[in-house]
Amino acid sequence: MNDSTLKTVVVLDPETQAYKPAAHNLAASDAIDLVQQFSGENRTAKVLNQEKRHRTPDPTRCRPCKTAAEAASHETDHSQHVDAAAS
Repeated sequence: MNDSTLKTVVVLDPETQAYKPAAHNLAASDAIDLVQQFSGENRTAKVLNQEKRHRTPDPTRCRPCKTAAEAASHETDHSQHVDAAAS
């Protein structure tokens, strides 16, 4: 898989209203499936583009994922969002 097609999924923590990393190094279709799963659980999630493969196996401990989640948290709209590049 080309690194430019990799996706990160972040999910909104309802208590803190901040996004947290949920998964990374995903194919676009897998990322969309995960967002739909979270949606079915009434949780808000976003698909973000990754510039390159993340080496850390655990997305919750991955520095690039944490940075991306923090950036997503600063966006004003917390509605479910799937990046157009992911579809």
